[in-house]
Amino acid sequence: MRKMTTIRIDEKILKKAQKLGINISKACENALRLYIEALENANKQILSNQTCLTKRKGMETVGCHKVVGPPGFEPGIASAPGWYPRPN
Repeated sequence: MRKMTTIRIDEKILKKAQKLGINISKACENALRLYIEALENANKQILSNQTCLTKRKGMETVGCHKVVGPPGFEPGIASAPGWYPRPN
């Protein structure tokens, strides 16, 4: 069921849209749908990042980056791609 509403649109944009034959109502509805979806996805991502701080069996999560076992003496950068030790 659709509801009647009123919106304010810049006159130049409205004239261009009408000239191009754009259905204003459908375009606004589609834009709102995309905007709402983006907000909901952002909220889900924020909430999932908050759960990354919990410990899981056999793995520890550090700021949403998983490491096998707890961090030890070795530096984490050694396992980064493209990192090679310098010869002494």
